[in-house]
Amino acid sequence: MSTFFPHVNINALKRFAVATAAAEHPPRATGRRPPKKLSPVVASVEDVKWAGEKMIQITFERASLPLGPYTMMAYFPRGRETLTTQAVIGMMTTIRGSSSKIEVPKIYGYKDLLPNDIGAEVVLMEKIPGENLQDVWSTLSPDEELKVCGKLADLLLKLFNTRGSLICTDLLGTGINTCVSSVVLQEGQKRQRAIGVRPLLLSRPFNERPLDTMTPQGALPTNNDYLTALCWRVEHLFMNAEKISPEALDTGFAENPLLTTEDLKQTRETFRRMTSLVTNHIGGFYVPGTLSPAARKEAYLIMQSKKFGIRHGDMQMYRFLVRFLPDKDGNLRSPDSDVELVLCTGWEHSFRAPLWSCARMPLWLISRPILNEPIPWSRQAELRSAIYDMMNQPSRIESAREWIISHVYGRTERWFEGCASAHWMYGRNIEANLVDLKKYWEFWRPDMEFPLEVGVQYTLQWQAPSASAESADEPVAVPTIEELTIPLLTASPLGI
Repeated sequence: MSTFFPHVNINALKRFAVATAAAEHPPRATGRRPPKKLSPVVASVEDVKWAGEKMIQITFERASLPLGPYTMMAYFPRGRETLTTQAVIGMMTTIRGSSSKIEVPKIYGYKDLLPNDIGAEVVLMEKIPGENLQDVWSTLSPDEELKVCGKLADLLLKLFNTRGSLICTDLLGTGINTCVSSVVLQEGQKRQRAIGVRPLLLSRPFNERPLDTMTPQGALPTNNDYLTALCWRVEHLFMNAEKISPEALDTGFAENPLLTTEDLKQTRETFRRMTSLVTNHIGGFYVPGTLSPAARKEAYLIMQSKKFGIRHGDMQMYRFLVRFLPDKDGNLRSPDSDVELVLCTGWEHSFRAPLWSCARMPLWLISRPILNEPIPWSRQAELRSAIYDMMNQPSRIESAREWIISHVYGRTERWFEGCASAHWMYGRNIEANLVDLKKYWEFWRPDMEFPLEVGVQYTLQWQAPSASAESADEPVAVPTIEELTIPLLTASPLGI
């Protein structure tokens, strides 16, 4: 019986794990004797929290599996039926199969077609050794912190440079930027793959309740289409103008009151208004005129590239595992030893995105209004600067050039993307931020008039207090304009 997952048929899960382990185990033949049929034996089944996710750990008796695997992690994806599991499999398979050789857990098997005998969709994956980064961070020395950041810089570049031709989620069976040869297709999947599944974009903004019960967002070919689709998400909530779903009025936080129908209508207008700003935030609009014509052209081409990198949309600290490697004398955590860093979970939140969207720091290095952050804000800033400097090192600069340009000159685009991606309960916050965006626009682009009316005259009718960020368990999805007021363009990257 699982306390985490009481609905799961544990006996069926054990049978599935045994069959998967037997299929994974290489057969061993001796002389003329036929291969011995393996009968793996389950030693234990226990609830665990691994890499930030609740899972069931299945351990086999070693004598019954001489070559392993000895442990499997049963992960139960949550989200759109079938599609979320396909996103986990598809994205992890793409990443494992990329030329960058990014390490992620191996997928042993899965069930995604319901109903099944287990009673839930499940992915059996490898348990990668290591310690949770969030748990171990407080024990790291400054040098070890920098070693971790060096591995993080390499990971960010590998994801950034794993390119595809659509803004989408690499789903199993779509044939879009996905290698499925190394994954055993379950019964029924072959027929689905033969029929073909249209490519989809399953990033979190398009799957917030109740959007997750509606038609999923299709793949998008350009930055313009992507930002426009984000702005028009709220329109789906008005498909039935006579009756708005109660789930659309629920902020997800018990401390906050339900939104009113009027709140939602006002937010609908805010997101509609933002569509008039999309074409100015697809990439390059704020590139300074002080750059040479050649440098400006290069920046535009990179920022508006139609080849898209991979963005992990939920890169929390607890999803990383860190391994300490011994030095030449076998000592761990010595000045001469090294570390390995693996981003193990949350891959269903990853997707192909514009380059300026991919060129960002992980969430745990971005200051947020939440309690008990493991790293003080001042240290976060130091580590962000350290990672940026690492990108400029000779060993990385060739592969990092486009990342650096996208990171520096794509700050405003990422800010606008954050507003367009925000939950509709933050409509008033967005309107307040548009006032500051207008000031930022007028400073950097005085040659063009800001196309929206913003400020007191427009927001006077909205006197009710907005949802309180301090009472929420998660950080506000809408970024502040303070990030943009930093003089980010005083020094050009790479000397351009």
